[in-house]
Amino acid sequence: MENSRAAGSSPEPALPGLLDRAARFLGPAEKLSSFLSAAGMAVFMLMVALTFADVFLRYMLGRSMPGTVELTELLMVIVVFSSIAATQWQKSHVTMDILTSRLREPSRALLEAVTGLWSVVIALLCAWTTYGYGAKTSSVTLVLRIPLEPFIYFACFGFCLLALALLAQFFERAAEAARLNGAARALSALALGVAGIVLMWYLATHRIPGMSSVAVGVVGLAVLFALFFLGVPVAFALIATGLAFIGQLKGIPASFGTTGKALYATAGSYAWAPLMFFMLMGYLCFYARFGEDIYNCARKWMGHLRGGLAMGSVVACALFGAVVGDTLSGAIAMAAIALPEMRRYRYDDTLAVGTLACSGTIGCLIPPSTTFIIYGVLAQQSIGDLFIAGIIPGIVCMICFMLAVWALVFRRPELAPRLPRSPMPERLASLKSGLPIMLIFILVIGGIYGGVFTATEGGGIGACGTLILALLMRRLSLKDFLHTLRDSAKYISMCFTVLCGAIVLSYFMAMTRIPMVLANSIAAMNLPPMLVMLAIVLVFLVLGCFLPSMPLLLICVPIFVPIAKVFGWDLIWFGVIIVILDNMASITPPFGINLFVMKEVGAVPLGTMYRAAVPFVAALLVCLAVIVAFPSLSTLLPALMKG
Repeated sequence: MENSRAAGSSPEPALPGLLDRAARFLGPAEKLSSFLSAAGMAVFMLMVALTFADVFLRYMLGRSMPGTVELTELLMVIVVFSSIAATQWQKSHVTMDILTSRLREPSRALLEAVTGLWSVVIALLCAWTTYGYGAKTSSVTLVLRIPLEPFIYFACFGFCLLALALLAQFFERAAEAARLNGAARALSALALGVAGIVLMWYLATHRIPGMSSVAVGVVGLAVLFALFFLGVPVAFALIATGLAFIGQLKGIPASFGTTGKALYATAGSYAWAPLMFFMLMGYLCFYARFGEDIYNCARKWMGHLRGGLAMGSVVACALFGAVVGDTLSGAIAMAAIALPEMRRYRYDDTLAVGTLACSGTIGCLIPPSTTFIIYGVLAQQSIGDLFIAGIIPGIVCMICFMLAVWALVFRRPELAPRLPRSPMPERLASLKSGLPIMLIFILVIGGIYGGVFTATEGGGIGACGTLILALLMRRLSLKDFLHTLRDSAKYISMCFTVLCGAIVLSYFMAMTRIPMVLANSIAAMNLPPMLVMLAIVLVFLVLGCFLPSMPLLLICVPIFVPIAKVFGWDLIWFGVIIVILDNMASITPPFGINLFVMKEVGAVPLGTMYRAAVPFVAALLVCLAVIVAFPSLSTLLPALMKG
């Protein structure tokens, strides 16, 4: 009797089961999120068709569709917030696992339960702020007079679904924490999590006496990095920091109003539309296997050289970057194609995986580039000029990587056995395989600089053109097309959630005046410009060891662009430098995202990836030095295009 009473009085066995049942109860929300994401991608394809039709009508018939820009902005809101919850169900929002990856499973479960609780609260605050923004606005679009409230409330609904996804995953992790640690310890950890929420609320509602706005900014950045390292998803950490510390400076009503408006306006900003279009374009190229054609061409022409397959992979990544536009897609696509080939010819894994992981970074220099788009919007520079400016530096980067391969193989010939030389007819025939990539590149870049369409419209035209080309070549099955839409939805939602958070944080940083104070302080020190440039490079290198490339870009550009203006640097040239530095964050140990992805793709130890990356990080530094020393390499083509 006593044993049964003791067992009945202990909460340990009951708590995990209760939490599991709560998680299962929320399970149907996942199906709703998936359905909503699919509907959102149908809207996205409508947006692509709308852009294509507008350009076609304007160019062929001399008339355009009224209200295309505002329709695009409204549809962007639907696309982003229809997939934000589905992305969380797939656990694809960017998270830094610097601390969690080093903890034992019981401790990791406790920490993830706490950060999961924080994430739920942040998502609910996002829903509340967007709802408040919708309740206070009566705005309509300028041309078509469409009310904004339904779209703002849709954003609120998206955040509510996100909160449900986070809540279900919180219940799952809390149940696991209770099983591994016992209910008492799990509840104690959650109590500390609640205490953290209370502390942040206190900071948001009580001005710290005697602290200047700059000091508040420094405290805010410290809190931000603490949230990063604890494993709070990057987007939610950015939003939470901005919301809490804007409240510290301006009060909660101002903070909620600013945050709600920023979350909606960022997702519905026409300036960010190219980001969506080029992401879709990249995934279409990936699933249409255009990368295979490029690699085959490079292999036929260079495979017989010592290290030729690796050099060919560098060239293929550069050419594939002409349509993909980001570091990761090119690396993944080429790894799937080239890694089995290099292993078949007994290439050393260190050379093979290092080449493929690092050569993907060239894709952010060769236009179109998602990184250039982000920099262009933040720095208020022409995206078209940035695209053109990246061509020569992209070629320089490609040459530096090829030289790195040559140096490695020259020193250790056993890394890369020679292949038989391909006959000339086969080489010439392989050139035809690269034609689709070149056609797409010419269509997009030629159209932008030919005045046929803007950079934003160029993304829509490129995506539509890639889809048509893939269908004509019978390269895209219905299954592949659905995979394209699913991956695009996930990446777009992840990217735009981080952007929303970064914009909220940027409002806070502007209120602290840290960027201007820093720029004026450096100018007052009368330091040589190149010494300041070296300091910027070192800051990027250090932060890039710990931060993912996109948050690094979003945090640093608003701080460093005012410094560049103080020294009168060309912001197009400076943008190329920033993109190279940001690329380096993707391959710099210990937390370069490309290294982790290639570790999984190649099934190699992480230590191998770290060793493999070192020569290419050195090559990227050489490329950076060349671009810094010779600014005309970045500014020549934009000047010629304008002339």
